[in-house]
Amino acid sequence: MINIEHHRDTDLSADSVWEEMRHFDRVLKWIPRGDESTVTVKGEGIGMVRDIQLATMGYVQHRLLDYDDEKRMFSYELTAGKPLGMQDYTVVATVTPIDADHCTIRWAGRMTGDGSVDEAEIGHALETALGNMTTGIIAVLKGEAPEFVQQPRVDD
Repeated sequence: MINIEHHRDTDLSADSVWEEMRHFDRVLKWIPRGDESTVTVKGEGIGMVRDIQLATMGYVQHRLLDYDDEKRMFSYELTAGKPLGMQDYTVVATVTPIDADHCTIRWAGRMTGDGSVDEAEIGHALETALGNMTTGIIAVLKGEAPEFVQQPRVDD
C-alpha cells in the first residue's frame, strides 16, 4: 500500500471550484476522453455508487464514503474494476480557500496494486490521473480546453 497525493493552487474561488467538484456524477467532464465515456450513479448521499465505463481504461466503480459541504470535501473508494493495475484505493478530495479568489484543490489517498506491476508505477499513474482531473475542473470553470498530461499505463 502506498500513499498518493496531488494538489494545485488555482486562481479560482473555493466556492466556484467546490460547486463543480461536489457533484459525484460530473467526473467525465474533467478527464481525458470523458466525452467517450459513460457514468451511471445509483443511490443518493453517502453510500451512493457510480459505475464508470472509461474510454481510456475500462470499467471502474466508486462508492462515496464521506461528504461534507462545509469542509468542501468528499471521499470515495474503488469497489469494482482494477484500473491501472490497482487492487483498491481510497481518495479524499478537498478544496481549501487561500483567499477570496484563490484556492487549493487536493486529492490524497491510499492505493494497493494488484501485484501485476510495481506499486510505485501504479501510484504515479494514479497521481497523474488526479492531476488531469484537477486540470479538467479548472478548464471547465474557465471555459478553456484542458491540456491533459499523458497518463502512464493508459493506451489511447
